[in-house]
Amino acid sequence: MANTGSWVYRNGTLVEKHLAQPLPRGESSDLPRPMVISDLNEYRASAVDKHTGKRPVIGGRRQHREFLQANGYREVGNDYVAPRKEQLSQSDRVADIKRVIET
Repeated sequence: MANTGSWVYRNGTLVEKHLAQPLPRGESSDLPRPMVISDLNEYRASAVDKHTGKRPVIGGRRQHREFLQANGYREVGNDYVAPRKEQLSQSDRVADIKRVIET
């Protein structure tokens, strides 16, 4: 089997695409398919480039990553940030409890 060209699965077998019969209308394969995510549309950055002092126009994901890295920026969004517990001394804790009880 050659390593190049286009191949498709038909009846559980890999077949060169130009030799394969088309799937019947409405039928599709249950095999997993790769997901393709399009590149970012061109946009003007909301942050300033440290080197030029201006907001650059970013033209793709790679340029976006390079801009963030070069300027020390970090993207935030759906990142999980664990809540921090406040550390109280024993005397502060006792004072808080007394304050609540007296109220």
